[in-house]
Amino acid sequence: MRKLWRRGLGMAALCSCAPVLAEPAHYIVFALDSQDRAQAVFYAQVELADGAARAATLDGGSGNSGTDRFLWQGLRKGEAAGGGEIRVPRQLRVEHGNAGETALQHLSAEDPHRAFVLRLPLAQADTLELVGDRQLQRFDLGQLAATASTLPLASVQPARLLQAQRSGSSTAAANSGNRLDVLLIGDGYTAAEQTTFATHANALHTAMFNVSPYKEYASFVNWQPGFVASSQSGADHPPYQAGCTSTSCCADPAAQTDPRAGTFVSTALDSTFCTAQIHRTLFANSSKVFAAAVGFPDWDKILVTVNDPVYGGAGGSFAVLSAHALAPSIVIHEFGHSFTGLADEYTTPYPGFPACSDLGVNPGCEANVTNQTNASLVKWRSWFTPGIQIPTPAGTAGLGLFAGARYLSAGMYRPTENQCLMNALGANFCAVCRQEYVRKLYRGGFGVPAGGIDLIEPGSEYPPAAAPVHYAQGTQRSFGAALLRPSVGNIGLQWYLDGNPVATTESYTFQQLTPTPATRTLELRVTDQTALVQPAMAGDLLTHSRTWTIQVGNDRLFDDGFQ
Repeated sequence: MRKLWRRGLGMAALCSCAPVLAEPAHYIVFALDSQDRAQAVFYAQVELADGAARAATLDGGSGNSGTDRFLWQGLRKGEAAGGGEIRVPRQLRVEHGNAGETALQHLSAEDPHRAFVLRLPLAQADTLELVGDRQLQRFDLGQLAATASTLPLASVQPARLLQAQRSGSSTAAANSGNRLDVLLIGDGYTAAEQTTFATHANALHTAMFNVSPYKEYASFVNWQPGFVASSQSGADHPPYQAGCTSTSCCADPAAQTDPRAGTFVSTALDSTFCTAQIHRTLFANSSKVFAAAVGFPDWDKILVTVNDPVYGGAGGSFAVLSAHALAPSIVIHEFGHSFTGLADEYTTPYPGFPACSDLGVNPGCEANVTNQTNASLVKWRSWFTPGIQIPTPAGTAGLGLFAGARYLSAGMYRPTENQCLMNALGANFCAVCRQEYVRKLYRGGFGVPAGGIDLIEPGSEYPPAAAPVHYAQGTQRSFGAALLRPSVGNIGLQWYLDGNPVATTESYTFQQLTPTPATRTLELRVTDQTALVQPAMAGDLLTHSRTWTIQVGNDRLFDDGFQ
């Protein structure tokens, strides 16, 4: 079996580089069969705005109890040309509870449509190898392109992009290479219901970005609605039937209260209630969702809103919600799993869930749960309310170490008693969860940029910082870059000349009247001054910088003309 070489796929977070032009790429949707073999079901050639390969790592975030793992390798004329790992969740995330209920229960639900996407620049590979569970599969990408019209999902219509909701200037906000790109697709909307979809999309955007910390960092997100027309409105509602094991009925007694029980409709993405025989589990056909997402190929995360008034939804490779007024809380909670990587903090048992430990025994626990009880070693100790007892007795106000989390009532701890959205719907995110969202934005690992979002827009530096800047003695030269600011909060700016602080302005004008020193170093340092991240837990994530090397000459012709 050919060894798969693993390489970094994205642009470094602090690179000083020219803007990357859109690049043609393969967009391939693979569905997994009953033998866990990947079958190509959709192919299109697309333009990636940032030119970077995107092999979807669709593990559904924290709380998924099993994944199918693949290694992929691109080959160009027989030579290795990049590769990586893909993880596809076997199960959906189902937070069981009826509309208006805050208590949650995690239920096991198999995803009936496991699928994944590979987006690979044409120049990077002409052949693809996939290895999963000791199986090697090889795909000729040229042949896939030639037979694209014969693939099973060739007729799936791409999501038609509506006006995006973005913050900041249009130029900066369009920078997919330095943003979290969220694509919201609609299902169960007929061609005549595009306005209804737009209304639902706006409502979800408002609900989500009114919540901290999504609110503070809305400017870091490109929110792109994508319309897909269905033949009929709504979703399927299989009727109740005790002992049912097929998709035509629902064994969950809760289906007896479904006002639309027995309704079956034809929709573009096959959204249906009672997925995996749990009535409130509303989900779509993953392969079709990924095929429709080709309309915005630079997506990092996908959400699906379904034009159906009954409360329901679920999480997995993407999150799904209905048009019920309370359903946005499902997506807000699920995004805490799928993007931020948070764990559930409630204690309702979920037998067989993989263990974690911060004591070095098993894989480490998620950022908001721990089994560590030594106060000096608890990872969120910087957030402890002064003087609070550790572990923290029930009924104590403040942020500490409360027993019960991750489906266990003992042996696992959470930061607050019951004041967190990862514990109960209707609450807010606690300080530890808010912090982790911010750190994830800057740390990366969610797509492109691979190394995290940069406060200094890559490629915007003037003059370019990648090469030495030739400067004519006695002239003035302006240095700067476009900056990305949080929607709420401030950034700090500091310029250093040869290591000495010289200015706190957005741009800096350099002037030197003498021929020496002949080489100078100029640095711009930008820091997010957010209170959502404790300094002790920030590391170097909140500070980004650019450095220019200035070479001084005594002839004005030495200046290369950038003033």
